[in-house]
Amino acid sequence: MDASVASKYANLPDIDTEQPDVYETPDVPEEESFDDEAEVPLSEDISTDTVPTGEAAARFRVSSGDIDPKSALARYQRSLLRTLQLESLSGDKEVYSGSGTSSVQLSETPEQRLRRLVYEAQELRGQLETSAGGKETKQSVSLMKLVSGLHDELAQLSLQTEKGNSESAQLLWKQLDEPSTSKDQDKPVARTEPTNISAFEQRIATLEKLIGANSTLMTEDSFVGHNLVETVARLRQQIEILADPQRVEGIQRRVKQMLVEMDRLELANMQANKAATEASEGKGTNATVRLDPGTIKRVDELYEKMSNIDSLIELAPATARRLQSLSKLHAEAAEAVSRISRMENEQGSISEELATMKEVAASLKSSIAENSETLKANVGHIDSRIAALNERLDGLKK
Repeated sequence: MDASVASKYANLPDIDTEQPDVYETPDVPEEESFDDEAEVPLSEDISTDTVPTGEAAARFRVSSGDIDPKSALARYQRSLLRTLQLESLSGDKEVYSGSGTSSVQLSETPEQRLRRLVYEAQELRGQLETSAGGKETKQSVSLMKLVSGLHDELAQLSLQTEKGNSESAQLLWKQLDEPSTSKDQDKPVARTEPTNISAFEQRIATLEKLIGANSTLMTEDSFVGHNLVETVARLRQQIEILADPQRVEGIQRRVKQMLVEMDRLELANMQANKAATEASEGKGTNATVRLDPGTIKRVDELYEKMSNIDSLIELAPATARRLQSLSKLHAEAAEAVSRISRMENEQGSISEELATMKEVAASLKSSIAENSETLKANVGHIDSRIAALNERLDGLKK
């Protein structure tokens, strides 16, 4: 060990400075080769030869004209719901026996049993409708009534268990966001199989059912553009709005105000109807007799004006909407007018300042002219005096 390093670690316990230094490096991981074929033995009856894509598509393609879209859609919905029921029963739990075969232990919860019964009731109703063939018999009618009553009771039970659906949806959403890890991490990782895709389809079907997309009521348009993420986000936003106590209190206050106003309107309407009823029974004649001619004339004029106004009542909503749409434009126009008036005032003040400057310039010009004349006279006088001095100097020199 180096002297500086030895002095650095001299006072530390459990350090043997007399032994040579040992540098440990992590072990190199051994390359493990996973042989899927060895784990899953294939039968001799299964052919593993590759088939071209075009030939396989031509072999399994079915003419689209021979299949009814509605029946194909119904079969797809039934198969999807059947796989959903199997998924809910199995719970993605497989138990491996000693021989290597996998066996599924099924445990059915009350909610899963309810979904299964609803599906069986719907399937039984469809079978009765197809077996009747358009002919209504007493036996078929009684069976249909029993099936309808059973379906209604199951629907009521499903409404009672609706509260638990939100928790299941959150759990499934969490499972989709964070894929579950394998229980046995020591097992080799196998290649991706089609069963994983079917599992995702089953989870998506479960989410669609939980958010309200019933498989028995789906149409061809419902399978197109159905974004689960947007639907769940919108439902969460609506739940947050409903859970906000301030917004709920505001809505309650507005509802109470509207109820009070509706009560007032109802009372006024009752009073008006009562007055009209009394007038129609003959009391209105005596009231008319008591009115003076001037009042009667004014009432007639008001009726004439109301008849003219009635034709404009239909235009009032459109006019109000038009005025509301033009309110912004009117505000901008008023602001523009105020700006123009302000500019005119500024222009007047500037013109006054220009007139004052012109007067000052004229007076300055006249004063400059006078001063120039005075300077010329002074210069001439000085020249004459200089000339006189020169003459006197010349006379003195002689």
